[in-house]
Amino acid sequence: MAFQPRTFEQILTDMIAYMQSRTAISDYNVGSVIRTILEAAALEDDEQYFQMVQLLDLFSFTTASSEDLDRRLADFGLIRRAAQPATARVKFYDNNLVRTRAGTDVVAGSFLVTGFDTSRFPTAGYPYTIRVGEGTPRLQNLLVTNNNPTSGNLTLSLATPYEVLIGDRIAFVTGGTLSAPVSPSASARTIVSGTELQAPPSVTETAKLYATVEPAYIIQGNYASNEVGVRCTTSGTAGNIGVGRINQFPTAPPYIGAAVSNITAAVGGIVRENDSDFRIRALNQLQSLSRGTPLALKSNAIGIVDPTSQARVTSSNIVEDFTTNEVILYIDDGSGSVARTKILPADSLSLPAAASTLTPVSISDWPSAGWVFIDTDGVNPAELARFISNNGISLTTSAPLTSPHTAGSVINFVDMVSLSAEATQRRFRLTNYPVVRNSERIWIRPPSGIWSLLTRGVDYVLNKGTGEIQLTDVGGVVATTQVIAHYIYYTNLIAEVQKTMEGDPANYLNYPGVKAAGIFLSVEQPVIKRISVVASISARDGFNEPDIAPAVRRAIESYIASLRIGEDVISSKIIDNAFSVAGLADIRIITPTSNITVLENELPLPYSPSGTTLVQVL
Repeated sequence: MAFQPRTFEQILTDMIAYMQSRTAISDYNVGSVIRTILEAAALEDDEQYFQMVQLLDLFSFTTASSEDLDRRLADFGLIRRAAQPATARVKFYDNNLVRTRAGTDVVAGSFLVTGFDTSRFPTAGYPYTIRVGEGTPRLQNLLVTNNNPTSGNLTLSLATPYEVLIGDRIAFVTGGTLSAPVSPSASARTIVSGTELQAPPSVTETAKLYATVEPAYIIQGNYASNEVGVRCTTSGTAGNIGVGRINQFPTAPPYIGAAVSNITAAVGGIVRENDSDFRIRALNQLQSLSRGTPLALKSNAIGIVDPTSQARVTSSNIVEDFTTNEVILYIDDGSGSVARTKILPADSLSLPAAASTLTPVSISDWPSAGWVFIDTDGVNPAELARFISNNGISLTTSAPLTSPHTAGSVINFVDMVSLSAEATQRRFRLTNYPVVRNSERIWIRPPSGIWSLLTRGVDYVLNKGTGEIQLTDVGGVVATTQVIAHYIYYTNLIAEVQKTMEGDPANYLNYPGVKAAGIFLSVEQPVIKRISVVASISARDGFNEPDIAPAVRRAIESYIASLRIGEDVISSKIIDNAFSVAGLADIRIITPTSNITVLENELPLPYSPSGTTLVQVL
């Protein structure tokens, strides 16, 4: 029988009826002794019913609130999300570096490079090394034998292996030969983890403090450091700012001449989860307990935090590709750019290969040991070699090379998938995953055979999420076949979500997995759909349009930025959010003229790629 709370009037009426049927008392008028006694008892009973209703509400998470809601959902292993600080990616710069920009285009094979201004470059102590094209695929170290500051011409001892484009950075690296000591103006820099940074205050906002969460390095001859993560020192949305805003050191810089700038927007800062959002998330989580459903994948992805960058998934959506039997889980951390990748080094030889020595054009990103695959140069066959040392200039192989290899030959640092496969083996696994779509190249060599590049989708199928390779040849390979691979793989948030969805056999306690068997699951970042809005406003009496326009713009930006993957932009909601600004009398949306459809793999954002607003308020 359902619980039915009773009111004071119902209880009192039943009490009086009971007394009338069983006693001779006849005076039940207001103020009589017996009515007063019955009223007192009815009030107590009514209060008890009220407390029981309250108790039932507390035990239902659809009506419980605050700490009571926390206790109810804790029974299901669900915890309210605390406030999170914003995170961003920054680069440090060394303004002490002697540098200029290429003043003209130079074709590969030239012995002359022209800079806009080479007056700060040495005019004696030849030869010395310069680095050209930092941050581009055309990075090359060149040996200078003469500097003409008047013309800006730098004469080289060897021809340039790559072309040089106007605007490419030219930096002084060392004095003397390649093995000479590093000059003070080009020394390596280390910026320790925990270095404090600042977004300067504006007219309406105070300064925002951030700290690096990993060390940064500027290798000798480079102007910019590697990309590192920073985290706001306070939690909440106040730390969410645009590209280029973090550009100061609140205290002493890590070195004289240091500069810094955030190359991604600071995003992910959130306030403590409120009751409504917590309740909705809990319902979705509990309704998706049948694992492997689209709702399970979407809801379990929300809130996953990358332990390194502290970026957090705020939006997710599922797209099922029926032709490839693939499920794509799109995720976002509020920035629209969650993909962080690592590529296995690839380069070309700056000098012909010696017996046991390979000299890449740029060796800075090569590890100290591993496997290198020398691709065919059209004359000599491809060759796999193991290198055992990296001295900063060249790689030393463990055994002499079997073939000569010319300058310009392509070399790849490869993942040794199988050094000696078993007979009929068809399944292999990459060392690093998840793999970026269409980035892998897989070579195979049978014993006493030559290396051949396999064709994706024809010779093999790759599960990008787990790194598993299955050859389509049902007979598999012959014994001692070698398999190698070169690819790009995801790190940080996408890798963490992929591991959470797939499960981790080495750590099932923390990563039991969500995905159902029998599907390929790929975690990727969404396609950004840039939303432009042009609005005309009028202000109420006592307000001016120029004064309230920035607030209206921020309200519209906030609405669009709050939309999740696949959510349409609704014109009426743009207007509703604009009217949250005090002093607005009317608004007319010029662009867009109607609702904007957002596809299931798209994320709407009101900013350009450089971080500037696409919302105009006239």
